[in-house]
This record gives sequence, C-alpha cells and structure tokens, in this order.
Amino acid sequence: MPRLMACALLLISTGTACDGAPSPPPPTRSRVAAVAAPAGPQVKLDAFCELQASADTATTLSWPELDGAAPPMAGRWSWVSLWATWCLPCIAELPLMKSWEQKLAAEGLPVAITHISVDARAEDLDKFRSANATAPKGPRVADQASVEPWLGSLGLDAGAAIPIHLFVDPDKKIRCVRVGAVSEADYRAVKKVVGGDSSVAGG
Repeated sequence: MPRLMACALLLISTGTACDGAPSPPPPTRSRVAAVAAPAGPQVKLDAFCELQASADTATTLSWPELDGAAPPMAGRWSWVSLWATWCLPCIAELPLMKSWEQKLAAEGLPVAITHISVDARAEDLDKFRSANATAPKGPRVADQASVEPWLGSLGLDAGAAIPIHLFVDPDKKIRCVRVGAVSEADYRAVKKVVGGDSSVAGG
C-alpha cells in the first residue's frame, strides 16, 4: 500500500500521525470572531419622503397666513408638522416626535420641531390645549382657503392629507416632505435627513 494512503488510514483510525505522535486537534473558530456582524440596512429616503431635494434645487420655505407669529428659523434644521385636533394620527405621533427631538439633540443633531395647526376654528384649538397639557404650541393657519394653494406651492397635491412633515435645512430649504404619520421605524430616516448625511435627494 502506498505510504501516503497508509498514513491517511492511520490518521483516520487512530488519530495518530505517521511518525507516531498524536495529530494536533483541528483548529477551532471563535463564534464571535468567525461571524462578522451584518451591516445595518441602508436607509433609503425614497420610501420616507414624498418629495426630496438637494440644497441647490430645494424650495425655500414660505408660510401661509398664520394667526400668530411665524416660527423663527434658528439657523438649524427645523421639522415643521401640519396637524389638527381632529386628526387622530397627528395626535398619536406627538409623544414620539417629542422623544425624537430629545434623542436627536442628545446625539448632536438638534432640530426644532414646529407644529402648525390647520384647525378651522381657533376655539377648537384652545379647547384641545386646555384639556391636554402636553398639546403642542404653535400658530394656526388663519385662512383655510390658503392651505391648498400653499401645499401646491410645496409641490404637493392640494388634497394631501395631514399629518404632513416638512424637513427644512438651516438655509430654510425644504429638503424632505413626508405625507403621513411617522412611526418608530422611521427614526433612522429622520436622523439621516437632519444629519445632513448626503445630498438627501436620491438618498
């Protein structure tokens, strides 16, 4: 029997090398070292923003007629939310938005959240705030007839349903428009937008 085959049989049957010394155990792989942690999924803003724009092509934010002072744009990212007291998804997302405002600030991404009410009557807004201590502050659109043309100026369908979220960069450029409520799964997308991570458009 050829020597190579004999060595192979000896190794298999006895675990002993051809020179009589025990063969070394097969190398073991650490479970930690052997499996690389999978990279997190890429955040694609196409699924989050109905409209996106780069800094060069974005529309400058303008306000419709408001019944209070226009919110100051403090040279940082702003998150403008259109809501109403009769809009259940709007109310449901308020605590989440507040917690995200704090979380983003803690991560070095301060963003100012402004709530603009589209309630038809100031009395309805006042009543809601009286009954809800955590109700958001912010002005109300004074002229309901101005809402649809204003939405159209943003590039949205005039009948777009609230909540509507505008993400505005420090130069007052609208970089992302979200139609619909936000959920826990959207935090990474929000962080990508206000983090100035990429040109936003197509990100």
